[in-house]
Amino acid sequence: MSNYTITLQEGIDWTTNFRNQNPSSVKAFKIDQAEINEILAEPNAAGIRAYMGIDNNGNEKLIMVAVGNSGNDILNTVYDHALPCPAHCDDNSVLCSGQ
Repeated sequence: MSNYTITLQEGIDWTTNFRNQNPSSVKAFKIDQAEINEILAEPNAAGIRAYMGIDNNGNEKLIMVAVGNSGNDILNTVYDHALPCPAHCDDNSVLCSGQ
C-alpha cells in the first residue's frame, strides 16, 4: 500500500463517522481533473491545500489553492469549482452510504 492511501474499510469508517457527527453537512466534493491540473500548473506549485468555507448563502464550499515547496499557500489564484454532495454524489459508493 502506498504512503498516500488508507484501506477501504478505514475510508468507510471515517466517512461514516463524519456523516454521523455532521448530519447536515456536505458529504463530499467532486473535483474535476482539469481543476487539479490547473492548480498544480501554478508557478512553484508542489501540492494543493483545501479549505472548508461557507459562502454568503450558507452553502458549504471547498476552497483550494496551490502550495509551494515551503508549505506556504500560493495565493495568486483561489479555486472554487468543486461540486458538493449532495447533489453530485455517487449513491452507489460505500463511502457515501457506509453500507
